[in-house]
Parts: sequence; C-alpha cells; structure tokens
Amino acid sequence: MKDGNGIYAEMLELPVSSCDVVIKPARQRKRKSLKQQVIAKVNYDEAVTANAAEEEQIEEIAPLKDEKKKKRKEKRLKFDIIYAEGVAIFLLISAILLTNIFWEGSGINAIMKNVFGETSTVADARTYLNFSAKAPSDALSAEISDGVITLSGEGAIYPVCDGTLTSVSSVDGKYTLTVSHSDVFKTVISGLNYVYAEEGNEVYKYIPIGYVGGGDVTVSMYNDGVLLTGYVLEGGNIVWES
Repeated sequence: MKDGNGIYAEMLELPVSSCDVVIKPARQRKRKSLKQQVIAKVNYDEAVTANAAEEEQIEEIAPLKDEKKKKRKEKRLKFDIIYAEGVAIFLLISAILLTNIFWEGSGINAIMKNVFGETSTVADARTYLNFSAKAPSDALSAEISDGVITLSGEGAIYPVCDGTLTSVSSVDGKYTLTVSHSDVFKTVISGLNYVYAEEGNEVYKYIPIGYVGGGDVTVSMYNDGVLLTGYVLEGGNIVWES
C-alpha cells in the first residue's frame, strides 16, 4: 500500500528515493599508550617521593625545634638563677649595712673592729743614709754653713728627696715648708715667695715645690731631730760624708 507521498511522486513521475540508516557499534576507547602509562607512573613515583621527603624533613625539623626549646628553657633557668643570686647578695649587703648603721654592737661591727681596729701602722724608720738626695736648686748660687744650705737669687726650689709635705706656714709673706721623707728624716725650707703644693701632698725631688723671687732661701735637713752637717754639694747632688 502506498502512502500519499508515493502516489504523489508517481503522479509527478519522480523517482522514489530511499536510504538506509546503519548504526555502527560504539568504538571502544583505546587503552592508554605505553608512553602515557610511563609518564603517569613517573609522576606518581615523584609525588610519592616528594611526600616522603617532606615527611622526612618534618621529622628532622621537629627534633631541632625541641632542641631549641630546650636551650631556651636552660638559658631562662640560668638567668633566673643568676638573678636570684644577685637579689640575695643585694639583700645580704643591705642587711649588713643597715646593721652596721643602726646597731653599733652587732657581730659584724665587732668582727670589723677586730680585723681592722687592731692593725698597727708600721713606722718608716729609714734614715738619711737610705736616700739619694739632690741639691735644692741647680740654678741658684748655694753655700753651706753649719749644715744649712743658703740659696740666693730667683728661681724654683726642689725637695732634696721624695716625700710628703707635712707642714706649711707663712710669716711676712714668706713661706716655710716641712717635707717628711720618712718618720726619721725630714727637710725644712724657709723663705719661699710661692708654694706649689698643699699640705698633705706627695712631693718629688724632680718637681719644684716652691719659688723664690729674690732674696735668700735656707734648706736644713734633720735626722731624728738632729741637724745634719756631714754632707757636701757635688755635681748637683748631696753627698753624705761617712
């Protein structure tokens, strides 16, 4: 039985066409090539290796962090100990000072007195023979009479030996000095216009002790209170006569 289209085609004398639809079975996906498999395997291995390395690095870092924490704790502990010791020392010193101030009869004061209060001063018994003395001046004219050196002119005056300026007095604008070289040996200088040292100062034979601006200065040396007469001036030095 022909349908309407077939009858219409015969009336127009048109050939009738037909087509067949062929359904091909779906192609199966080709399996991955060997190259792709290798690449995938390599990528997997690298990922596994990287992960393992990262885990190993973490395992290595962890002990280091623990060690640093341990060192920090040790440093903090040492600082705390030192700080505590410092505080203890400070408190001890403060207690000692306060005890000494407010309690005269304290054990600390008694110990200090026993240690330092009974110490005796050793006398310096050196005589003039133990010293190398020099002339009081190289520039001024000098004369010796009965053990007294008289210097005339204008210039600086020096101690005959190193010592201590133990006395300074002034009469009519002229100064008299006493220099103790030991507990036995001393020098008295009179007639100075100026004094370059103060009482209690250490003085030295190569440093001027005073100045005379004109007139006479006398220098007398005493050993155990006795005026020395047995010496001469020679080459700018005082030579003791034996």
